[in-house]
Amino acid sequence: MNQIDTNAISDQVIDQSKKESMDKWFVQMIDHLKTDHFMLETNTAPKDKAELYQAFFEKDHNKVFASMRNDSSHFFIESIVYDYLKELKSVNKKPLKLALGISESKILVWSEIEDNDDEMEDLLLITEAKINGKYHSKGFYINSTIVEKSDILAVPPHYQNVL
Repeated sequence: MNQIDTNAISDQVIDQSKKESMDKWFVQMIDHLKTDHFMLETNTAPKDKAELYQAFFEKDHNKVFASMRNDSSHFFIESIVYDYLKELKSVNKKPLKLALGISESKILVWSEIEDNDDEMEDLLLITEAKINGKYHSKGFYINSTIVEKSDILAVPPHYQNVL
């Protein structure tokens, strides 16, 4: 009696799904490149896009990689802030004040909490650890400063208030 190899069929379905996904990605990428080509030919490309393509054409690796680093930093910093705030929102407690200072590879968090609020302090430190655990391998991290209300410290001027 012939037995159907369900694993082989399952692998074929997965392979077909991967192929379709790959084909779709390449079609979209080619469409984007054609659009960029048209915009470059007609001088309608945004300045930053035109400059990046010019760097590619001139094989200016420093400029290309600097642009890529800037774009990746923007992407990861935005993701970290989103994940950090989402994590804090998931609990029913929040600090009195929350402010963020952002640089190329880190986010500085300034939190003010009630005096002796160990639960809130632990929550902020655990949230920092979770986010750092997720992003440290990408070269990005959060560094928290937690102060108590009685410290009577103002949020540093290079931070942006969130709460």
